[in-house]
Amino acid sequence: MLSRSIAIIKLMLVITSVNSMAQKSENRSAFEILEDDFSSAFDDLGFIYRDISTFDSYTAIKLGTIGLGTLALVPLDEPLYNYVENNKIKGSTEENIFKVVDQFGTIPVADGLAVGTYITGLIIGDEYIRTTGRLMVETLVLSGFITITSRVIIGRSRPYNRIGNGTFKPFTFDFLYHSFPSGHITISFALATILSNRINRWWASIGLYTIAAMNTAARVYFSEHWASDTFISASVGLLSAIAVIKAYENSIRKSEVDESNINFGISPFGFQFQYRF
Repeated sequence: MLSRSIAIIKLMLVITSVNSMAQKSENRSAFEILEDDFSSAFDDLGFIYRDISTFDSYTAIKLGTIGLGTLALVPLDEPLYNYVENNKIKGSTEENIFKVVDQFGTIPVADGLAVGTYITGLIIGDEYIRTTGRLMVETLVLSGFITITSRVIIGRSRPYNRIGNGTFKPFTFDFLYHSFPSGHITISFALATILSNRINRWWASIGLYTIAAMNTAARVYFSEHWASDTFISASVGLLSAIAVIKAYENSIRKSEVDESNINFGISPFGFQFQYRF
């Protein structure tokens, strides 16, 4: 079922790319394309770093909203955990459904979908699909860095430890204390946002965010995370994807208005210098 969902998403990307833009013919080698994409990814991440390092009132509002949303769910942590534990039935239909949607937020599936989309676009020569894969990878890297760093620093105990929602073990690599934030939920909303933007169809957006919401419910159902873990996790995924989209759109605008004949930049492969006659 999950493999079919991934196949459907890839098919939607193909359809969207055909409808949204004409196929761009390129005479570049695969290595040259990879080099350019690496360089573009580094440029995007550099733009994001510069953008988020500038703290303004809008940033303060976003952080405040996330903080208030998280705090508002804290009183639900213990009651919801107890309710789920007392009412879930092993082998039930809802449990089987949650097991399936829970895979959408796993690293192997997320990375496979992102890299698979990129490789598909590279093989068939479709720039739109290849760029979609690149943006997915960028989003996973950014949101993953934020999530992993935060959970190691905060060290919140997972619900199934049965020692309460207020138990913390800061600066730890102990998986049992990596409840806040949730990697699954972050990944789900990150991919849902990127794919929703690139597919640009209302029905795709509804489907993708429904999967992300169900993945959120699954993490609480399986006692992997507290209710108050969910809001910030979804926010990290959503905002990471928006940041990547903003960086990409900025690069597009920059390339359209750049009339300079000389281009100089840095990529993982060294310095780049280009002169257009």
